Amino acid sequence: MDNISIKDNIRKFRKSRGLTQEEMAHRVGISLTAYRDIERGKTAILNTHVEELAEHLEISPEEIVLGYRPVQMPGKALNEVQEEHRLQISTLEKRIEDLEKLVKSLEENIQSKNEIISMLKK
Repeated sequence: MDNISIKDNIRKFRKSRGLTQEEMAHRVGISLTAYRDIERGKTAILNTHVEELAEHLEISPEEIVLGYRPVQMPGKALNEVQEEHRLQISTLEKRIEDLEKLVKSLEENIQSKNEIISMLKK
């Protein structure tokens, strides 16, 4: 992630919370000029600034750096989660297939009943 993306993320999150640059500068404890330089990308973001900015924006430092909230599933590796999702998808696809067969069967029953009704009306 480059400094430009980080500064864009900081600006986006600040604005989404309705905060001004002046309010953020005050909260972080730096001058307005220093804060503006951060959002302009003129100042490289140090880890301490990222953590402090995130704290005041009530988001994680990862959100500032990445631009979104990373998925957190404690105790599970990504490949475990992916495998679980594959199994769920497979189960749902089988269920859809079964339901499609049921719908087809019910449609055939309706057609048969409609034919019987039609014959009885004659």
